[in-house]
Amino acid sequence: MRANTRFSAVHHPDLGYFDEGLDLTDPALYVSAVATDDRATLLPPVAYRSKVFQDLEDEKIWTRSWVCIGTVDEIPNPGDLLPFTVGNHGIHVQRAEDGALVGRFNKAQHGGCRFVPQQCQTGRKTRCSFTSCGHSRDRAAIGADELGDSTPAMGQYLGVDPTRLLPVHVTTWGPFVFVNLDVDPPPLAERLGTCASLLTGRALAMGRTRWIEGAANWKLAGPALIDPFAGDVAPDAGGWVLHGRPGGAFADAEKVIWLFPNLMIGIGGDAVTAAILQPTAFDSTLYRVLGSTPAAQQALAAAVEWAAATAQAVHDDCAAWGTPSHPTEAATDAPSLDGPGGRLFQQFLVDRLLTASETYWNAPVYDASLSAGAGNRNERRWSTASNR
Repeated sequence: MRANTRFSAVHHPDLGYFDEGLDLTDPALYVSAVATDDRATLLPPVAYRSKVFQDLEDEKIWTRSWVCIGTVDEIPNPGDLLPFTVGNHGIHVQRAEDGALVGRFNKAQHGGCRFVPQQCQTGRKTRCSFTSCGHSRDRAAIGADELGDSTPAMGQYLGVDPTRLLPVHVTTWGPFVFVNLDVDPPPLAERLGTCASLLTGRALAMGRTRWIEGAANWKLAGPALIDPFAGDVAPDAGGWVLHGRPGGAFADAEKVIWLFPNLMIGIGGDAVTAAILQPTAFDSTLYRVLGSTPAAQQALAAAVEWAAATAQAVHDDCAAWGTPSHPTEAATDAPSLDGPGGRLFQQFLVDRLLTASETYWNAPVYDASLSAGAGNRNERRWSTASNR
C-alpha cells in the first residue's frame, strides 16, 4: 500500500503507517539517523510533525515500555491517585489501603464526549476539564479526599467499581513509579541492569514536582538535556550511564542515568535530581523536574529551561524542513546530529520503531467492557501483528 499524491495517512497496525508519501516503518528511512559517526542526522523531518508518526510511537514505544510517571512521594496516603497520559491513553496509579500501588486505565477515556472530537485528534493534548481523557492535559496528583462518592474526579478516573477497569502493570525503582501498558512486559529490573544499584544509599525523598513547559518535540527535548557532555556513554540494557563529568542540564552530576524513553536522573554527592519527559504535542514537551533538595531541584530547573530553549531552536528548523516554506531542502538529508547522547537516543528509538510486536489490541485498549469480568489478561482477545 502506498500513500496517494495527497499524502493520505494510514496508521492502523494491520495496514501500516504512511504519511507524506513515506512508509514510516521502512528501515531505509532511518539509515542516516542511526549512523554512529559524524554522518548521523536527525530523524526524518516527518517524525517531528506527523500525527501518524505520533501514532506509531504510541504503538511501538509508549504502550511497550516501562514509562516513568512520577514518584511515590506524590501519593503518600491510601486512596491518593497519580494520573498520567501515556501516549494516547489516560491511566492512573493509586495507593491502596495496604500501601501497595495499583495501576489502571481511567474510567472516562474520552472525558464527557461520546466520541473523540475533531479538535482532540490533532496530536495536541487539549486543556479540558476532563483531565482523565487520553487526549487532554494532565493534572497533578489527586488526594483521596477528592475521590469520594459522586465526586467529579471519581467519575473521571475510577467510576463506581474500579476493579472493572483495565489494569496497568506498575512497579517502582527507588522513589520513581513506572507503568507498562503491554500485556506481558519483561520486569523493569531487566531494563535497569547494573543501573539498579546506583540509587542505593541515596537520599530519595524527591519532594514537590515542578512542571516546566518546553516548545520542542520530545525527541529533541531529551538529547538537549545531556548534550554536550564530557565523558563516555555506556549503554546498559535499557538505560545509559554517562560516566565522567556530564554537561548540559546535568553539569554538576557525577553520573547521569537515562532510562528510555522518558526518565533522566542525575547523581552528584548526596543529591539526586530527575527530569520526567512527557510529550504534549508535536512541538511541546512537559518536563517534570524533581530534586532531593530544593537547591538541587532549582539548579536542574534552570538548566532545563536553557535546554528547552536550545531544543526549540532545533525543532523549528526540523519541523519546517522540506515544507513549502523551505522547498530547497526537500531533496536534502535531514539536519546533522551532534553529540553521542542524541545518537544513542535515536538508535534506541529506531530499534523500537522497527521491532515487530507479537500482539496488539484488536479493539480500543481502553474499552473496559471488553475486560469486564474477564479476571485474567490472557482471556482477552489479541491478534498477531508484524511490521509491514
